[in-house]
Amino acid sequence: MKIIYFASLKENLKTSHDLINFDAPVSISFIKQKLIEKHGSEHFPNNILCAVNQEMAASDTIVKEDDEVAFFPPVTGG
Repeated sequence: MKIIYFASLKENLKTSHDLINFDAPVSISFIKQKLIEKHGSEHFPNNILCAVNQEMAASDTIVKEDDEVAFFPPVTGG
């Protein structure tokens, strides 16, 4: 599964994506936990946003191997 990173998350991780294989469909929260184990919890706070196939997704959303998963920090503005 290709996991894409955007904005400051991409800069902080020093990569635009990760490739991770799962044996079965998994939830976004499971993916996030695996990414925390790999990169550290400071990069994946509770308010991080996620999209699956370019649509916003919740932590309990189930994804399959061929889905596109993207993580990005919340957008702020002034």
